[in-house]
Amino acid sequence: MRKRLGLSVLLGTVAQLSAIALIALSAYLISRAWQQPPILHLMVVITSVRLFGTSRGVFRYAERVVSHDTAFRGMEKLRVAMWRKLVRLAPAPVQRSGRARSTGEREPSLWRNGDVQTRLIDDVDGVGQRWIRGPLPVITTLLTMAAAIAVQFVIYPPAGWIMAAAATGAAVLAPAMAALSDRSGARATARARADLTADVQAFLAGREELVAAGTASRALRAMEHTQRGLSKAETKTAWTAGLAGGSVWIAMAVAVVGGLYVAVPAVESGRLPGVELAVLALTPLAAFESLQALPQAVQEAAKSRASGRRLRDVSESPIPRPDPVDPMDVPVDPSSGPPCLEAKNLQLTWPGASHSAVRGLTFTVRPGEHIGIHGPSGAGKSSLAAALAGFVAYQGSLRIGGIEYSELTGDAVRENVALCSQEAYVFDATVAENLKIARPEASVAELERTLRWAGLRDWYEQLESGLDTRLGEFGKEISGGEKGRIALARAFLADREIVVIDELDAHLDAALARRVLRTAVAALEGKTAIIISHRPFPTGVVDRVLELSRPDETVRLTQNRSSSDLSLPAAGTTR
Repeated sequence: MRKRLGLSVLLGTVAQLSAIALIALSAYLISRAWQQPPILHLMVVITSVRLFGTSRGVFRYAERVVSHDTAFRGMEKLRVAMWRKLVRLAPAPVQRSGRARSTGEREPSLWRNGDVQTRLIDDVDGVGQRWIRGPLPVITTLLTMAAAIAVQFVIYPPAGWIMAAAATGAAVLAPAMAALSDRSGARATARARADLTADVQAFLAGREELVAAGTASRALRAMEHTQRGLSKAETKTAWTAGLAGGSVWIAMAVAVVGGLYVAVPAVESGRLPGVELAVLALTPLAAFESLQALPQAVQEAAKSRASGRRLRDVSESPIPRPDPVDPMDVPVDPSSGPPCLEAKNLQLTWPGASHSAVRGLTFTVRPGEHIGIHGPSGAGKSSLAAALAGFVAYQGSLRIGGIEYSELTGDAVRENVALCSQEAYVFDATVAENLKIARPEASVAELERTLRWAGLRDWYEQLESGLDTRLGEFGKEISGGEKGRIALARAFLADREIVVIDELDAHLDAALARRVLRTAVAALEGKTAIIISHRPFPTGVVDRVLELSRPDETVRLTQNRSSSDLSLPAAGTTR
């Protein structure tokens, strides 16, 4: 990467020097041509003007290709790293440091989806482009200005001193002004942009409910307030750029006027050839243009630092379940059937939480059993589902096939366990593409079969384009219940031996929920199923029900359909 950055600096410097040479030689050519010398005396200069006119564009294009290609490579690596970290954090509530309490303790607050998206897209772009908008232009500008000042010194030293003084003043004053005014502006802009993105996404996702509740205007006013904050921060940054840029043009005027002031008497006295006066006057015009990169570089550096801090919030967020240093390998062999799940005195605590989500839970799920988990909101049902899918660390014991979860990587766990999450995400893509996330090589027949198993047969048969039907942004073309069943179809398509279904019936009426659950259980015959619900389970759907309760209450194990052995303990408290 250093070689590519060095090449970018070299190409940029040559491009700017070509621009300065073009202006200087053009000034000399016009002045010399006024003296009407033989045309052969001007051929070298004419050819040089053509050369530098062409090379300026060629080297500028080459510099942009090399620098942007380097930046895009870096952004690709950084975005992939951030994405992998966010995947490791899922489905934990991604947290950021909130306001300090009176005790000095930092209270965690949650990132909204729009904020996470801004970090993954805008902030990665801001950090990735820091080289092409920061150090690279600065280095190129300094080299170019040094060469231009040297030309002035060669032609007439007093003019060179004036240009050096003006350039030094601009190089110090313009970045200082940008840094002074932009110290908090970049951070405020990044924060306001993230808040606006989150507000817009939240409004679009719940616009029907907001209109129905009569609170849409309130949400719009909140977005307008956030937009005004963003505009205020951007206006402050724009004023900074204008003042800093103006100081560069003032310094350029000083260099031009000062050069003429000392050079004109020299021409009158014969100490300086008249044709070189135009070169002294026009060279600063081309050279000082490159100084405009300095205040911009300072502003971009501030934005990059703000973006970097926001990305560090993600990178430094504790992973709910770190992979072991020396993990064990668990071969996935469907022919041997699903493995046994065992928990003993299980305790689950999310990073940053002050209370455990689940405490003292003991149970055993035998291969092929269908277990129901029931309990009120806040009882730890979704936390237990996340732990079974290898997303959260635990205390106590949690085993799959006789091996502790803590000895396995999260990916190894999920090779055996499929999680149908309560908050399913549907992409702006076709039905087939949304399903093939679970298994890209799945055939059309397999996709249609999983839709039937998920209780979507009637819905699917009404689609004019079938599997090629697009579901819209955030799945806006389908209901919440249909989103959940598409997630269930993904779980079927993944073909894991253990399937954890979290609140599938959350968006379904009671009759449809019973029908979908019965269809799902029939499709999972021979596999282990753990079905989480806040509703009572229909008769015959599950073998046993694990009742998760609030603190200081008992976890009860009850029979829901015939089972040969109900002596498996499940005692403890949950939160």
